Amino acid sequence: MTSEQQPFYIGRYKVTARLGAGGMGVVYLATDERLHRQVAIKCLQENPTSTNAPQRIRQEALLLAQLNHPNIVQIYDVVENGDDLALVMEYVNGCTLNLWQREHTPSLRQMVALLKQICHGLARAHGAGIIHRDLKADNILVDENNTAKITDFGIAKHWREHSDLTREQHIAGSWGAMSPEQALNKPLDNRCDLFALGVLAYRLLCGQNPFGDHESAFVIVDRIVNNPHPPASKLNPDLPAALSQLLDCLLAKDPDKRPLHASAVAEELGNILQQLAGDAGERTVSLTATVTAEAFHSRRRRFGNLRHWLAGGGIAAVAGSVLAGALLLGQSKPALSGQYIAIVAPAESQLQTRESRQLGNNVLSALKQDLSNREGLLLVPYSESRQLAGKPLRDQAEALNADLLLHPSLNCNIEQCETSLELIDADSLAVIASRSTLLAVDESTESRARMLQQMNKLLPAHTPRSRTVAFDLSDADYQRYLRVFEHRDDDAHVPQYLDELEQLQQHSPAFTPLYRLFAELAIDQRYNSRDPATTQRLQRFIDRAPAKISDHPDVISARLRLAVYREDRAQAEHLLERLKLILPDRANYHFLKAAFHQHLGDYDEALANADRALTLRRSYTHMVQKAMALSAGGQMDAAKPLLQQALAMSENNIDALSLLAANELDAGRPKTTLRLLTRVGLENLGPMDLYNLCLAHYIERQFERADQCFANQSERSPGDAETLLYRAEIANAQQKPERARTFAEQALATVKGRDDWEGLLMQARAHAELGDAAPAIEKLIRIGRDAPDDIYVNFARAQVYVTTGDLYSAKAHLRKTLDLGLSPIWFQTAPFAPVCGQEGFADLRRDYPDLCSGTRIADSQVAGTGGG
Repeated sequence: MTSEQQPFYIGRYKVTARLGAGGMGVVYLATDERLHRQVAIKCLQENPTSTNAPQRIRQEALLLAQLNHPNIVQIYDVVENGDDLALVMEYVNGCTLNLWQREHTPSLRQMVALLKQICHGLARAHGAGIIHRDLKADNILVDENNTAKITDFGIAKHWREHSDLTREQHIAGSWGAMSPEQALNKPLDNRCDLFALGVLAYRLLCGQNPFGDHESAFVIVDRIVNNPHPPASKLNPDLPAALSQLLDCLLAKDPDKRPLHASAVAEELGNILQQLAGDAGERTVSLTATVTAEAFHSRRRRFGNLRHWLAGGGIAAVAGSVLAGALLLGQSKPALSGQYIAIVAPAESQLQTRESRQLGNNVLSALKQDLSNREGLLLVPYSESRQLAGKPLRDQAEALNADLLLHPSLNCNIEQCETSLELIDADSLAVIASRSTLLAVDESTESRARMLQQMNKLLPAHTPRSRTVAFDLSDADYQRYLRVFEHRDDDAHVPQYLDELEQLQQHSPAFTPLYRLFAELAIDQRYNSRDPATTQRLQRFIDRAPAKISDHPDVISARLRLAVYREDRAQAEHLLERLKLILPDRANYHFLKAAFHQHLGDYDEALANADRALTLRRSYTHMVQKAMALSAGGQMDAAKPLLQQALAMSENNIDALSLLAANELDAGRPKTTLRLLTRVGLENLGPMDLYNLCLAHYIERQFERADQCFANQSERSPGDAETLLYRAEIANAQQKPERARTFAEQALATVKGRDDWEGLLMQARAHAELGDAAPAIEKLIRIGRDAPDDIYVNFARAQVYVTTGDLYSAKAHLRKTLDLGLSPIWFQTAPFAPVCGQEGFADLRRDYPDLCSGTRIADSQVAGTGGG
């Protein structure tokens, strides 16, 4: 149809110049000799790569024919010649929006007015049911009268129609302008164009793309899906507050949080124009940025630590233990002051038989219930006391940092136990008061009432705050509950315990401790098994709670665990506010807030609350929480002294030891990690500790030991694809490619069909290991904003990108992990060999000289941990 030597004819139109080229065709300037006007003609390229191009250009013609608006380029005619097709459109004597901004230096009022025009054009298209899907500055033309016109509806569609025309591209749109839902290939409506409008407006008003100018398209899309944009006020302090808020609203990740339609945006821009009209003179845009968008994204620290233990399991376990020991059993006004009281954990030697241990658990349950419900007393979490069992009383008093100690003891024979209660002043260790009673070994529910009677006599000045909730379990069911509670740390049998608790709920749905214990076990099982169905099971369990106990702290604590795990910020904040009203101990409240903010990556807020908790009561639990927040933010060296202090107070503190071991591993000291975890004993290691032990062997190139270790981990957690992927890496390092492929295929089969971010990330790694680059990248894009931006996720993404050959994206994620404190030793493994051999990583090697040096950070003795 066309020849590049002008002039030539397309139909009756005389072509005089070439205006430009796009993804599907070339645009020419021509003259309509019949109507004596200039037109623009869009022709298909001679050898289009897309077999659907003719259908698409016909679709564009049909869509444009429905639209007649001064802010949309009009269509005049369609010219067909055999298989050739051309659109004859309105010629706009002007330039693109980008060029207009550069050449005209527009005022703020002019830019806002132009944006308002674009909104009017969008509103007309959306009113006809048409979404553009590729709204960007290059597709906005501005004529000599400063009139904006939307063009290039090549991938536009009616949002209620299902079309195959864009299936060749999988995801339609330009990478830098698409909405999160476009990037995730989700159903679209008009609000996807409003997000693109936000990107366009942000660039116009702030001079930068809100998601930076990284050269990798995948990095930009990852930011669009997962990362917030820098506040517009930082890039352009001259913007009115209302305009900055409008940009934030347009750029919301969730379509439901954006404006409903373009006409509403136009109306708001009109209001802003009226405000600007009151300014003296024309306000110009200085663009005095306090930060660049690219620097903002490069420095983000939303999540910080690599190990899964810190990704939530440890946080949830510690937070749950605090709730278990500190929540009230009824509603009350918060007590802002009081004496801390701790229960001294009885030594195991006191409880020789199964019956006596069950009775002991019954007594402890009654004591915790009673002490958490007395005026003027603040109960220290029993989880702290339990770790000190058997130590000298003076050491326990110092570690627990309480004002009073309650020392229960049981002296049992075959039929009965003498139960003694001593109230002790923690400073002098003098006994203030004591009570004793005889309990039959087989007593269950009756023993609780007997213990509560003794407590009333022991603590007459501290009256109960409220009436306790009815105890509605039968003796047999209560014994079952006590057995589950006693063995709650037995990870291998957690599925069985969850079944038992569900059966108990059927019998006694108002027995509130069931909810607290079920939540603790379910969340731990979720992290250990990687099975997303566990959290759904927890949701169903909570939903079955009777309305009369919905405000009980045990039920609230279960809901809080679930909300924090799901990163449901609004729900978690609501539950925390509820707990603020009923938690008498402000230290515990700030502890829970610290854990919540840390899990969501709000590290400044997490540290502030951890410090408030430590100010109110300096305990090793609060020290570990602060160390966790520091570690998550990449400040592992600052966390180390806190962990050492916690271990000095309680050398058996598995939380402190686990975190210290994980930090040493991330810092490139695997020998220290091995020493710390070996000291604990393999039989005492939790799943995440065993995982770190395996990784330490792997980094030390002890491949046989690492492989056996991961094999043991697979037996414990058969649904964990990651152990299989590391076994594949080990097999590759041992020159066993077939074995490696088998493990990668098993890993892919393990997570097949999963749509959560962890499952998708494992699928991406498995596909990359198998050499399937396209599905690997697709899975990474689909992960969405649910995936944390921490060391672990960035490390995995870097590994996928390196393996699939996208060096720009790999380098971006590598740099982030290194900036967050991950040792270069982690990149001295086989999957990252290109880092040391490819020229594209030269700047990274320059910035991190140890990256490919082949040397390793010397392992140092961890002071205060006992060596080993």
